[in-house]
Amino acid sequence: MAFLCKGKKQDMLQLAEELGINATLNMTVSSLKIAITNSEGYEEEFVKNLYETVIANGKRLEELERAEKIRLEELVKEQALKEKELKLKFDLERFKIESRFRVNDESNDSTNTCSVTSLI
Repeated sequence: MAFLCKGKKQDMLQLAEELGINATLNMTVSSLKIAITNSEGYEEEFVKNLYETVIANGKRLEELERAEKIRLEELVKEQALKEKELKLKFDLERFKIESRFRVNDESNDSTNTCSVTSLI
């Protein structure tokens, strides 16, 4: 029966559900333990194996959730990096265009100055 102290309350609730015990979230760990051990047809070895399976499944689920969270965080970082790169490319193109206009304006100004000077 000491094996029931290994897991979390959520694991005990899952075990109770697997055993067909009507358990609620507001039950304490000790009341869950009593409900499980006093359940009809309680067989310690079977319940122990089932509980270990419940704990292992819970850990596996936590690992999968953690991996999914990391994957989503990486996707968000990757997306932010792509957006930053796109903005830099946009800014560079805008700068190139603005530079061309400035060069054209300056050459037009110098051409106009030469034309006016030659006229005088």
